This record gives sequence, structure tokens and C-alpha cells, in this order.
Amino acid sequence: MSGETTSAKGPAKGKVMICEDEVIVAMDLQMLLEDFGYEVIGPFPSVAQGFAAIEGLRPDVALLDVRLKDGEVYPLADRLQELGVGLVFQSGHVNEEEIAARYPQARCSLKPINPAGLQMALTKAAMTGSTCGATS
Repeated sequence: MSGETTSAKGPAKGKVMICEDEVIVAMDLQMLLEDFGYEVIGPFPSVAQGFAAIEGLRPDVALLDVRLKDGEVYPLADRLQELGVGLVFQSGHVNEEEIAARYPQARCSLKPINPAGLQMALTKAAMTGSTCGATS
């Protein structure tokens, strides 16, 4: 996991930051997002690496697993929300009511990955950023 930005197909739809600590899942997400046409930032397996990345690279959307190697992703999500980055929580540990209360603009996409549902969540998060209502 290099932390570089990549896009497999032509002009990118936008930049998506991936924070996921399971290597195989992270690689699958990266390939899937590149197939969707996004420029991928990451993946990052820890909150600390995610914070370091946003210092130099500003994503349009962040795809966040709730539990990373060094703890829960919420401090990073708080900062991303302050920056106006669209949030999509992709996790098996998501409490949708808690997410909706804390991050009203966020989208949730539960594991295992549903490609169509994930693509819809990313599109909505990218279009509406910090102003959309919560949906699943």
C-alpha cells in the first residue's frame, strides 16, 4: 500500500481516499474504484497514515473502514468533514444511526462489498459533499 494516487481509465471522476486495514479488501476496493473511473488516494491502513495523507492530497470523497490498525476512524472522519470531503463508511462495524447523527452528510455501504451500492454511495457523496442527508 503505497499511498500514491492512481486511475486506471482515462480522466478521473474525482479523488477517493481509501482507509482500510485489510490488505485484500483494500486492493479489491482500489481496483473497483479505478474501474469506476476514480483516482485513488491510498489505501491507508491506519488513522495516522490517513491524517498524514490529507496534508498533501485533498480527496473529494473518503471511503472509510470504521476500525483501522490504530483505532476507530472517527477522528479522521471529523477532520475530513471539516474540510468538506464527502464521506462513505464501508464497514461491517457501521452503526448507521450513529453515523447519521454524527455525520449527517455521510453515506454507508456495508461489507461485504456491493459494487453497485458502493458506486451509488460514492457518486452521491462526491456530488453533495458536506450538504447531503444520510442514506444507506
